[in-house]
Amino acid sequence: MIGTSLPEYIFILISIGFLRLVAPISFLYLGYLVAVQPATRWQTSFGGYAFLEVLFYTLVYLPRRYLLQKSAVHPAIHTREYRRMLFQRCSGHLATSDYLSGWFFSAEFKKDNVVDWLLWALFSATRDTCLVEWEEELEEYISMVEDIIGRKLTPGYNAGARPMRLTIDSVSMLHRPVIWYLVVGLVDVASSFRLWRQGFHHYDDGAWIASFPMRPCCVISRRSPVVNLPYWYRPHRSSTKLPVLFLHGIGIGLYPYTPFFKELISLHPDIGILAIEFLSISMHITSPPLSSSATCTAISQILDDLGLDRFVVLSHSCGTVVTAQMLHSHLAPRVAAMLFVDPIPFLLHLPDVAYNFVYRQARSANELQLWYFASRDPDISRTLSRHFFWSENVLWKEELMGRPVAIWLSGKDQIVNSEQVRKYLTEEQTASEHWATDRLEVLFDPDLDHATVFDTKSQRKRLLDVLDRFVSCLDYRN
Repeated sequence: MIGTSLPEYIFILISIGFLRLVAPISFLYLGYLVAVQPATRWQTSFGGYAFLEVLFYTLVYLPRRYLLQKSAVHPAIHTREYRRMLFQRCSGHLATSDYLSGWFFSAEFKKDNVVDWLLWALFSATRDTCLVEWEEELEEYISMVEDIIGRKLTPGYNAGARPMRLTIDSVSMLHRPVIWYLVVGLVDVASSFRLWRQGFHHYDDGAWIASFPMRPCCVISRRSPVVNLPYWYRPHRSSTKLPVLFLHGIGIGLYPYTPFFKELISLHPDIGILAIEFLSISMHITSPPLSSSATCTAISQILDDLGLDRFVVLSHSCGTVVTAQMLHSHLAPRVAAMLFVDPIPFLLHLPDVAYNFVYRQARSANELQLWYFASRDPDISRTLSRHFFWSENVLWKEELMGRPVAIWLSGKDQIVNSEQVRKYLTEEQTASEHWATDRLEVLFDPDLDHATVFDTKSQRKRLLDVLDRFVSCLDYRN
């Protein structure tokens, strides 16, 4: 993640501008060729590339832009008792802050705006799919909202104050040219060579043409026991330490984490590292992500196939959502310890993560980088807008009990409201770089942005120090 300086702002603007102009220039140049019929070899070669970009835009991007708008398949609706419990649990934080209005595009929201928000948040529904038997329950929640905000809601609907409804609103995306996917493919190859040199083996389901750009590593991959969830594995050889399960975040795959892997291997050369690849959040054109239950089942099958009974989970950003899903599944007893880095699931009922990643108008250099290269990537946007369900991904600190847990927070995190999360976890008003109880510790750096803890060796060492302790939790039982 880049910073916020003027040179970085100019650099990111130029980079984004170049990539966004590739398609329009290709269309214009192809039209020029058709009209003028130049004969020089350079122009013919350039015309061939322009023709490729035009084909990619019209035959790949435009159809996918339409197909990716398909409605989300929401999880089964919770019982009334569970919905009430969930709302009451969330309302404690809404009552002590102004975050309720953050879910709306204007603070002048009215009663029907709140009804739309509640239908999405608690029922995974809209007015068109609202059931009659929910009306009494909705009125109960409306009364609770009025108690929270200290005023009666004005009847009616304010079109300028519509709520954010992540899995119902349209999937926002921007075109990427072929040359960008060429860059992604080259980074993928570089990442593969680094991982191979570090002793990792790649496992895949054999469908190596199921994503674009195609992945050369899949040609010589070992066969995975599951489909749609490739992974890299460095064999576990220790009888006194635990292996590490690594779950990456949104970005360009595992490449940014390879220096961290190298340092972890140097510290513990005999421990196994299982790094799952989530291609749907790795800037590839690929199939939709697995559901939360299917993901946990697939990870369980991979662990069983590799003979890994208990393990330490290290997850970053969107990968921490998968950790939350694991804690809600049959995998929970097998998790010996956890290290969350820039976690998404805590206080997920507050609007920060949804707004900052999907809805915010980018202004600074780091926000522009996140906006174009992550949140407006077609497959990443599809994953978050159609396959991210807050009620199954939210994590409460009470669910962390029973095992050692460490949580890294970056003070200038542009996605997570790290200050609110820190206060929630520690119940301390004043920040400290290291807060700890018997089984929970919170590490905090006031100067770092999201994901930048992996950028420097000195910061990575703080994470390695935690893992150094956690991989030795072999004798601890939940």
